[in-house]
Amino acid sequence: MASNNAPRQKIVLAVDWFTPAFRAGGPIRSTSNLVELLVESYDVWVVCGAFDLGMEEPLDIPVNAWQTLQYEKGSAKIMYWTRDRWNSQQWQRVFQEIRPDWLHLNSMFSKSFTLTPLRVARKFPRMKVALAPRGMLGTAALSIKPLKKRMFLSYARAVNLFRDVRWHASTELERKEILGQLIGTDIQVAQNLSTRPPMEVARRSSARWNIAVVGRIHRVKNLEFGLSALLQIPSSRPISLTFIGPIEDENYRSELELLGGAQAEIEVHFAGGVEPTKLGMYLDAAHYLLSPTTQENFGHSIVEAWAHGCPVLISDRTPWLDLEAKGIGWDWPLEKSTWEKGLTEAFNLSHEEWELKSKAARKYFDEHVRNDDAEEANLKLFSS
Repeated sequence: MASNNAPRQKIVLAVDWFTPAFRAGGPIRSTSNLVELLVESYDVWVVCGAFDLGMEEPLDIPVNAWQTLQYEKGSAKIMYWTRDRWNSQQWQRVFQEIRPDWLHLNSMFSKSFTLTPLRVARKFPRMKVALAPRGMLGTAALSIKPLKKRMFLSYARAVNLFRDVRWHASTELERKEILGQLIGTDIQVAQNLSTRPPMEVARRSSARWNIAVVGRIHRVKNLEFGLSALLQIPSSRPISLTFIGPIEDENYRSELELLGGAQAEIEVHFAGGVEPTKLGMYLDAAHYLLSPTTQENFGHSIVEAWAHGCPVLISDRTPWLDLEAKGIGWDWPLEKSTWEKGLTEAFNLSHEEWELKSKAARKYFDEHVRNDDAEEANLKLFSS
């Protein structure tokens, strides 16, 4: 943490999307929560796009001028750029105006908010650079447009594109992913910061099981796998399943709706995209979070579910493992028979048994997720 007697360091964060954008999910919450932490100890500026993911019209916000973000323990400056500002000349102006000590980048492959500001930052030798790949070097992420990404990484290694960059790994797993692509780098592990938990855990109805599925409605999210397994299991009471996230593939939504209609004891709902501040009301009503993901770098929805006393039913493709032993949910390999067996156990617990897991989930969040160690690790990213 910055010394009270020393001048406060200046940090510029570059990111494609920032609140009130929400469609990009976890990376937005990661950056927003990091800014909230940093403002107590550093002078912070955020430069981001003025659009939400996949949207052509800008957000309903002032653009191309500095605004103030006010937090409980400090404030930051933010500028939302329209697309005509996404160029090296604008980054040059920002860096000349602020003269930051650090530039924090929040993507691996973004041209406008990673590669361009990184290139411009080389002209300011005093400025140090930290880069959070946000899961983009994981196997599943690299399998999307693989040839293009392999060519880029080969080029980056050949020209030493990321020389002197400090890598911000969210987990020990991500540290290994970075080393697998860029050997000999400066890597610090600082767990992503989740939203602060509610004061109290809401009580749930025992009349039916409520399940939340949080994330974009897109085939890459593997949602039909979890729904198909759910349709095969016996349950002690009816099930209501709510998909919470922007619908990016309308045909896929229709397929999920049709699939859900095959079982009278299961209701399927689509809430659409919701702002992070409104996600809590869905998690407060849910008995479980369901996530059959093929890869998750951190899993904001997972840890936020725990914050609301909601155990999770997830794949073993996240950093969160051995959940059954901890009493806070289950993590299974993506094998249908394994999921059906595990889901049968989860949906035949008594309400009292479920409540024990709910209390354990909240306790785990308090002790292992949003804690002093995680916050200190994020602050240390910006030490020399």
